[in-house]
Amino acid sequence: MISKHSLVMCLIFPAMLFLSPRATTGTAQGSECSTQDLLAVLRPADPAYADAMELAQTLRNHGFAVKCVLQSKMVRLFEGQKGAALYRTNRGDFEALFLPKAQTFTVQSNEARKNGRYIYSFSGSPHSTGGPWDSARPTFFVQHSNQFLTTGDKQLATELDKALASTQADNNPDLTALP
Repeated sequence: MISKHSLVMCLIFPAMLFLSPRATTGTAQGSECSTQDLLAVLRPADPAYADAMELAQTLRNHGFAVKCVLQSKMVRLFEGQKGAALYRTNRGDFEALFLPKAQTFTVQSNEARKNGRYIYSFSGSPHSTGGPWDSARPTFFVQHSNQFLTTGDKQLATELDKALASTQADNNPDLTALP
């Protein structure tokens, strides 16, 4: 017969393990993820995980405090897209969409206003698969190589562009001399 104490321990101990933060989130993710965010942390099995972690490190190297890298709803918005991630940083939140490394975003955003809303369509390569984006606020876009970033914060977009352009110049010193 099982004692009352043993039964309580059998029920409580697994619950404590389930509710405690996982050790695997501490190394790749910032320690400032909220309990809610921990439910949506980008996992190593995600196709965009390596790209997302590489971008997080690039941002850290440029003074950003990356709090969390989370799953994104912006997957498969462009043909051939590898994946996407939502970033929470000390400078604001943004989404990053990734193509395979051999491909490059050369997308032009087109903004229209309709009934007080911002409607964005895209031309260029790769083709957008989801139709127009509808937003209550202006959206700002940054693209570098296989990365396409989107945020509602103009200052954050400028800082992201500067960090990525600096990294690109560091990786390609011959490009810094071009006009």
